[in-house]
Amino acid sequence: MGKIKFFICMMLVLAVPSSAMGFLPLVDVEAAIGVHRPSPSGSLGAGGDPLLDIEDDFSLGSETEWFGRLKVDMPFIIPNGYLWVNPVTFSSSTTDSFTFKGKEFDGRDGRIDTKLKLDHYDFALYYSIPILKRATLDRLNVDAGLNFRYIDARARVSESESDRSASESMSIVIPQIYLGAQFQPVERISLEAEARAITYMGDRSYSLAGRVKAGVFGPLFVAGGYRYDDYDIEKGGLELDFNFSGPFMEAGVTF
Repeated sequence: MGKIKFFICMMLVLAVPSSAMGFLPLVDVEAAIGVHRPSPSGSLGAGGDPLLDIEDDFSLGSETEWFGRLKVDMPFIIPNGYLWVNPVTFSSSTTDSFTFKGKEFDGRDGRIDTKLKLDHYDFALYYSIPILKRATLDRLNVDAGLNFRYIDARARVSESESDRSASESMSIVIPQIYLGAQFQPVERISLEAEARAITYMGDRSYSLAGRVKAGVFGPLFVAGGYRYDDYDIEKGGLELDFNFSGPFMEAGVTF
């Protein structure tokens, strides 16, 4: 189901630029699709059990995932919009022994399969600082606004030699502060940074991303960067206290 949602979002990302150009000439659109190589670190727990180490107990490591993003700059006083779709799934197997959601799993009896899915969808509404952009002759721009992060997480443990398994999940929407900056030192080259963050009633979630973007020809561009995500959230019986980070590459268009 998560992959279906992802591909639907990607179809919308590709469809919006042409329609925006045809019907909304004052709208600026940036759309990109890329790959991300995140590496996890930290711990998780379920059902009040002691937290388990993601790398040592679950043996989870780096994965390669797709992502897509879409920015729409609106005219007049209409807020701009920014959608970033980033599904992430870590899976592995281990021979360690531990307790997960009240069940004992003993790796000496057979291989234990572990999996952590954490799909997050960011949607920001923001405004740029027009005075700064004009003062720097369109070389520097700063965005500020509110981001809504939807997290769909699920942790699962199962024994390959038996029917024993356990899983826990959470779905939550978190409001965050969004900040972005773009600096263009020369034509067709830009340096960009983004931050999304919130700490509320013991829960914490923030993301940092930076990229170097280069125009290829016409509206096409390529970019490379690095993203860091940190979570300390407990909801619905699942507790996450971990982070993942890694490089990414993307290709896209601007209109």
